[in-house]
Amino acid sequence: MDKSRSIPKIHVRYKRFQKEQRDIWESFCLIDFYSPKIKEAVKEDVFPQLTFDRIWNDSNKVVKKDDIYGALHSLSIKGNYRRTLLEAVLTFEDYITDLIQSVYLDIPGKLSSVNDDGSNTSGYQKLLKLVLNSTDKQEIIDKLVEEKIRSIFYGNPLDVFEKDKAKLEFGNYFKDNHANELKIYKKVVAMRNIVAHNNGRIDRKYIREADSDAELGRKVTIEREFLKEAIYVLSKFAAHATRLVVENVYKESISGKLGQAIKAFDKSC
Repeated sequence: MDKSRSIPKIHVRYKRFQKEQRDIWESFCLIDFYSPKIKEAVKEDVFPQLTFDRIWNDSNKVVKKDDIYGALHSLSIKGNYRRTLLEAVLTFEDYITDLIQSVYLDIPGKLSSVNDDGSNTSGYQKLLKLVLNSTDKQEIIDKLVEEKIRSIFYGNPLDVFEKDKAKLEFGNYFKDNHANELKIYKKVVAMRNIVAHNNGRIDRKYIREADSDAELGRKVTIEREFLKEAIYVLSKFAAHATRLVVENVYKESISGKLGQAIKAFDKSC
């Protein structure tokens, strides 16, 4: 394991994640703030007439004011809120995936201690040990890492933090110190799932996972404060997950943007 190369890369990747989450929130605020003002400007003929160049038709479509109002309302109230939620969770999961990948590629032996569902067979374990002990193994290890990470996030991503499913040496840190944030994260994931896969319509799975008494079949409402809280929790989990990996796996100290973020999160508690 070459810590001298891994640690700087992890810090740089965290810095990029931090900027991505900040940009997602600021883009949401920009659209949320300016959409009503753009509607007023359209109403007062400040802007020129809009035309759409159609995808499957050669002729252009001149857009009426009422249609513009409706489109702007949909963008501000529906599209902007959904896009922000989906991008925030996607960016977070992409970052945690990269963090897990860094650890597994540096310490392939951790693969043998990670169970997909708690029921790995002895045959699989023997095969895995054979691969890890072979002389020409890098390509195989890369593929194993990809499959292992996919199985973790295709399951219940909450287990990464609540049960240390990825074996990143989190221990009980999140359960003991961030129980309320784990509940919020659980709701964020549940809401992301129904927005992405059920057009935002509440189903039994959402009610169960979000611990909600919401009306079955109703469209979920994404509130501004919920989005802000969601991005805060995702950012906090990413910072502490990275800190724990750096300190517990690599036995190094945090610094830079990561160190600043940890201090800021601890101060806000």
